[in-house]
Amino acid sequence: MEYEEHNDGMRTIYRTYADTEISVLATKIQCPYCGNEWLEDDMSLCGKTYTLTCGDDFDEGCGKEFKMYFDAD
Repeated sequence: MEYEEHNDGMRTIYRTYADTEISVLATKIQCPYCGNEWLEDDMSLCGKTYTLTCGDDFDEGCGKEFKMYFDAD
C-alpha cells in the first residue's frame, strides 16, 4: 500500500472513485404527515410495501405510522 508519511509520523493514504465500493444503498423517506425526512437503508425489495414510523429511531418527527410502496422506476 502506498502512503505519504509526514514529519509528525502520521500517514496519509489516497483513494479515488476507482477504489470505492458501494456497501449500502439508502432511500430518502419523507413523512406524509409532518414532512420529516430521513434515510432508510433497508429498502431493497422492489414491489414491496413497507410500514414505517416517523421518528422511530431518533425521536424526531411526529411518531405516526404510514405505508410506503417501493419500486424501481
